[in-house]
Amino acid sequence: MTWTQRMREIIDEAVVADDCGFHGYAMSEQHFASGEAITSAPEIVLPFVAARTKRMRLRIASVNLLPYNHPIRVIEQMATLDLLSNGRAEMGGARSNNPYTLDAFGIDPARTREYRDEHLAIIGKGFTEERLEFSGEFYRIPPRRMAPWPVGRRPPPVHLSATSLESHEEAGAMGTGAMTGLSVLGWEYAQACVDAYRKGACSAKPVAGSITKRLALLSVGVNCHRDRQTARDVTRANTLRFIEVIMDWMTKLAKRSEGYEYFARIEEIRKNMTDLDYLIETSPYVMAGTPDDIVARCRRLYEMGVDDVLWRIDGMGHENNIAALRMIGQHVIPELDRWPEHDFSTPASAWHLAA
Repeated sequence: MTWTQRMREIIDEAVVADDCGFHGYAMSEQHFASGEAITSAPEIVLPFVAARTKRMRLRIASVNLLPYNHPIRVIEQMATLDLLSNGRAEMGGARSNNPYTLDAFGIDPARTREYRDEHLAIIGKGFTEERLEFSGEFYRIPPRRMAPWPVGRRPPPVHLSATSLESHEEAGAMGTGAMTGLSVLGWEYAQACVDAYRKGACSAKPVAGSITKRLALLSVGVNCHRDRQTARDVTRANTLRFIEVIMDWMTKLAKRSEGYEYFARIEEIRKNMTDLDYLIETSPYVMAGTPDDIVARCRRLYEMGVDDVLWRIDGMGHENNIAALRMIGQHVIPELDRWPEHDFSTPASAWHLAA
């Protein structure tokens, strides 16, 4: 199909999700991904989604915290989205670890952590101080008053994409939420990520403007159908292609950059990367099955300490995507809504504005 058609379809899918009771809608920043991911400018698409929806929170997941996204521009874009959506904006941030993207923009992968830390420090100041002023290794910003301010002059919640145990602990210590993205390594690894995040969050500092203690886990290939086999069959080709792409970039990155040596563990599942049933059974990374299957997996994550699940419901064709959204909205979300927030975590209601 054309990119124009798919862009229009994803907006329509967001409207359906809003109507079906989904709590949020996230869109990542991806570059040069061709047909695999076409949203290179989520800061433009999300305001469009905001205009068509009423309730869902809207999250960029994630802004690449690198020089081609100047932190002042990120502050301005987030504040604008927050105003246009009546306070529904959330920010996700990432070091960005795709070698194909880093090479194109001339970024040294060994310095992405340094860029991330300086970006977050500037963003935190921009969200909370009357005048932003900063002097660091990469940026020198004279006193400037930011405009527009976020709704109510309160900083939107910030979450960081995380894969290693170290990055989870760092996210917690910096007072941000975390979005764990490598649970394909198994349930035990997902639990280790939760534990590392909570360890860091016990001494959290409001680096990004406020403290958010909340952990989300990304699942891909998400599909829900009354028949388990049908659910898996519909998403099979799309999911296995996605796994292939993820495995490729993780392998390349592990060979090139310090701090990613743990990616070598991916070899443990490489021999089973074309076996969808294996991937579903051994990790929470892929969720496809009946409503009861999805609820059971979410319950296991909830009991592990996970606050939110980020579902990639995509790649199955527009009608199948819509069907999955409606099935989950009718049979899964109402059950999840009954579960209380974790005592450790910042409740989602903390950012809801009064009507």
